Amino acid sequence: MFFAKHKKESVVLMTALLIIAYIGRFTNLIWLFDVSMIAIAIIGGLPLVFRAVRALKFKIISIELLVSIAVISALAIGEYSEAGIVVWLFSVGDLLEEITLKKTRKSIQDLVDMAPKTALKIESPSDRSFEEVDIDEIEKGDYLLVKTGSQIPVDGQVVAGNGHVDQASITGESKPSHKEIGSSVFAGTILSSGTLVVQAEKVGEDTTFGRLIELVEEAQDSQTKTQRFIDRFSQYYTPLVLLLSIIVGLITKDLRLAITILVLGCPGALVIGVPISTVAGIGSAAKRGMIAKGSAALDELTKIDTFVFDKTGTLTTGQPSVGKVVNVNGDQNENLKILASIEHESNHPLAKAILDYWQKDDVYPVSDSQIIDGRGIQAVVNQHSVLVGNERLLNEAGIETTTDQLSKTSSHVLLAVDHELRLVLEVSDQLRPGAKAALDNLRKIKDYRLILLSGDNQAAAENMVADLNFNEVRGDLLPVDKAAAIKQLQSDGHQVAFVGDGINDSPALSVADLGIAMGSGTEAAIDVADIILVNSSPAQLPIAVRHAQKTMHNMYENIAIALLTVLLLFIGLFTGYIYMASGMLVHELSILIVILNGMRLIRRN
Repeated sequence: MFFAKHKKESVVLMTALLIIAYIGRFTNLIWLFDVSMIAIAIIGGLPLVFRAVRALKFKIISIELLVSIAVISALAIGEYSEAGIVVWLFSVGDLLEEITLKKTRKSIQDLVDMAPKTALKIESPSDRSFEEVDIDEIEKGDYLLVKTGSQIPVDGQVVAGNGHVDQASITGESKPSHKEIGSSVFAGTILSSGTLVVQAEKVGEDTTFGRLIELVEEAQDSQTKTQRFIDRFSQYYTPLVLLLSIIVGLITKDLRLAITILVLGCPGALVIGVPISTVAGIGSAAKRGMIAKGSAALDELTKIDTFVFDKTGTLTTGQPSVGKVVNVNGDQNENLKILASIEHESNHPLAKAILDYWQKDDVYPVSDSQIIDGRGIQAVVNQHSVLVGNERLLNEAGIETTTDQLSKTSSHVLLAVDHELRLVLEVSDQLRPGAKAALDNLRKIKDYRLILLSGDNQAAAENMVADLNFNEVRGDLLPVDKAAAIKQLQSDGHQVAFVGDGINDSPALSVADLGIAMGSGTEAAIDVADIILVNSSPAQLPIAVRHAQKTMHNMYENIAIALLTVLLLFIGLFTGYIYMASGMLVHELSILIVILNGMRLIRRN
């Protein structure tokens, strides 16, 4: 539409006409003053009328309708100055809203602009003869050369070289991360030193960077319950003001007073205040490496009283290693080969630990592989029936698993072949750095109830988090058990957030009042979660809570400012201290105040 495209130019023209009008007034050229004010009313009033009519087609009585009726009525009774000033002030406020929303969305545009456009494709990890290709031409498995100062174009794994990568655009970390062979890298990050060869695993919109942009854009268009309430409030409020104006006009016979009620009753600050806080809050959270899938997620985070955690990959690094190996029956090498063959089919963190321990490509073909939820895998390997998993899996199959040679405080992977226990591995993981400090900081914010739900045996789970002072630790749980535990907490009146990272965490993430996923987690967990901690650090949790509190507090501040302004304007109007032009000035100043207040969320970054 012409007016929407030239909003800035219209405001500039109206401002020039306003200056001319007052020059005419001070030089006693009243006709110049009147003509300029009428011109302002027409230039700024036409787009308002069009917007009001368009809203009426959808049976919506908009704020623009109030202003349009007020301006037309003012022109009809010869109050040209009132009509012109009201339109000019409303147009200036409208332009300010547009500029502010663009500014608050700038953090997302910055991410979009940072998206890699081309890549240096090579034929093998040792090749240095590259071809520069468009990013859309890259496929999974391709080898890409990344030089110092260049963007990493895909999500992938380093297969040659080493260097330091600035991952601030993805994780929010200011300190460069060292990368070497085997390290994972993200698209959109910058190689600040060194040279890398990266094998592509995810490209284009499927990369972490691409999904991050998509999630934040969707989130900024979402609404909290508060915002939906404001929208409904506006639908009822507008006709109420119209009715009040008509009643006052009929009783007092004062048309000017009735028109002034229409003008001053516009809840502009109320309508703009909530979206400003929403967009600014989500945008600034994204720059800190916390992706909220909508302002409703931030709203819910402020209401949580119980945090429930998964252990592996959430509180721990998710990079376990094999410790003690106990060969119970048969040849140990043969048993390890069978075990490695099974784990070669899995992407579980324990599988990687076992394959790293085996360190051979010599494996058997596997058939009839089936995952037993929360327990392990059953399959046929080299014509033998094989079970790999925890004690529960083997016990349910009637296989004795008792062994005095293993620590009761460690996680175990057991191998059974043809219904006979063959091998037991002791697997250990490490807590993520800063996990204890993160939970301590959470407790400083609020007396949260902290619970650990783990699939590991009870003793191993308790031993791993002994220093974290959980209110409750529960082990030996299946995914459905975790979801059931959360439902029980909810039925007891608790608002529950679940923090996890794996496919097996999806049921718990779904049933919790708020799902929080680690950025390094599986796609299933990230898709289900409401908030994603891109850096996969528990230290981001207390930061996220404080940010959510600031965002919602800012939103409520804006609502209070808007409603108080309308109340004071009506009091001033009926007591004779406020008139149409002065009231509209106060109204537009309130819009400016809520805009500036919302933008504080960006400056806090």
